[in-house]
Amino acid sequence: MTETKNPAADSLDYVRSLPGFRPNNPTYFDNEAVDHLIGIVLELGAEIWVLRDRQVFLEELLAGKGVDVRAELETGRPAAATQALLKTEREAMIKRIYGRLYSRYGGDKVEHATAPM
Repeated sequence: MTETKNPAADSLDYVRSLPGFRPNNPTYFDNEAVDHLIGIVLELGAEIWVLRDRQVFLEELLAGKGVDVRAELETGRPAAATQALLKTEREAMIKRIYGRLYSRYGGDKVEHATAPM
């Protein structure tokens, strides 16, 4: 049987030589809190880019069909059901990202309450 190579995995070979490389649990500094803060920054950067990429593409698709949503996005609000879904997703994201700060104390496994909106 011939083994196939994964081109996506090959394109990430450069990270193996970076300081602290360890899959799923990189260590860069002696202070665990600093490592967790770096993880948070990286996670937030990834979230922001994915959202920006999808939003720009969606606006492009809509504009191609003659629907200009930019003005409404600036002034409108989602329906109540959508707001409820976003609240649930926001709480999960907060737990995933900021829970890393408290992993030593089990904070990454606890349900977190968020500030009321």
